[in-house]
Amino acid sequence: MKRDKGLKVLLGLIALLLLLNLASGLQSRPAMAAGEIGRYQISAWAAQSGTYMHHSGYYVLDTITGKVVASKSEVHGPEK
Repeated sequence: MKRDKGLKVLLGLIALLLLLNLASGLQSRPAMAAGEIGRYQISAWAAQSGTYMHHSGYYVLDTITGKVVASKSEVHGPEK
């Protein structure tokens, strides 16, 4: 009997906390970003050429000005 009562109290407390969590979630507002959203686009790539060679690289593009901010391209040969 004591165990049933304790279980009911615990389940009631969990239900109350879930209800409070739901109520506070309804009042929240979306977070505001400090800077410009979506300004930079990052792209990375890799390709294999033959059996032993592969190429890889990346670039970072400023979507407002259209200029490439950073880039790198490498050719990797067989490991020795």
